[in-house]
Amino acid sequence: MTADFYPTERLGFGGNRLPEMQSSASTFWTRDDAQLSVQSFRPESDLLLQPHTYSEYTIAICLEGEMTKTQLGSTEVIGRGESVISNHGIEHSSSYRSVNGKRCEAVVLSVDRRMLQTLAKEFRLPAVDAVSSPAFLGKAGNLVLHECGGAIARELRLGLPGHKIVVETLAMRLLVEGMRAWPRALIEKLPADLSPRLPRRDFVRAHEFMRWCRKDKFRIQHLCHYLGSSEERLNRLFLASTRQTPASFYNRMLLERARGFLQDPQDSIKEIGFRLGFKTCSHFIAGNLP
Repeated sequence: MTADFYPTERLGFGGNRLPEMQSSASTFWTRDDAQLSVQSFRPESDLLLQPHTYSEYTIAICLEGEMTKTQLGSTEVIGRGESVISNHGIEHSSSYRSVNGKRCEAVVLSVDRRMLQTLAKEFRLPAVDAVSSPAFLGKAGNLVLHECGGAIARELRLGLPGHKIVVETLAMRLLVEGMRAWPRALIEKLPADLSPRLPRRDFVRAHEFMRWCRKDKFRIQHLCHYLGSSEERLNRLFLASTRQTPASFYNRMLLERARGFLQDPQDSIKEIGFRLGFKTCSHFIAGNLP
């Protein structure tokens, strides 16, 4: 079992620190066989994730604040104590927002499709095979799921001796309770898309790297080093997951951040461009994002 507390310090590559990188909003635990992974997540500010797909199923439990999930043409708003499932191979977008001054906090369980296959008969799910997969729609409110998610977040935060064993036990409990709680009327059978994609853990880590890295410091080689991935693998799986290259995805994130900064009339174009890491004001104004 492994637990990743990344980065507790600002990252550096080749001896050069990237001062713009901030402490991560996430803590991960991943089982050795990578079929089960947990993320404890508390973003520093409201966050929107562009459309993407994962190579796993994920169960997200909202502990505080509010989340939204859009998939298969439907948008769900998930409040404290509620859960939503992102389905394997199905494109979705999501957001995390503060409510009444309380930052959003969530725990997300990622489950390999092979593990769900072993549980299909026990929980009377649609077949999980080479041609079809179950799709979990809507949302569920369940006290046990919320309590289990909260306990996982505490264990990861405290890091006490034996916490990895406790987290694995709670992760399996969360998976079982999620399968029990989901309304059977909201489970459909869809064609399976088994195309290789980026695992959720890698996507989230890449997103956080991009979110806190200035334009003048961003390099694909640095991102690959951070993820422990080759450039060929990252480009191939990232494109399959988002329909964009990592560079294009990053540039789009920069534009979205710039739009947010432009809402404040006290910030000049020059100040915003410098904050984002553009070398010249004209480069930023032109939107020239190679």
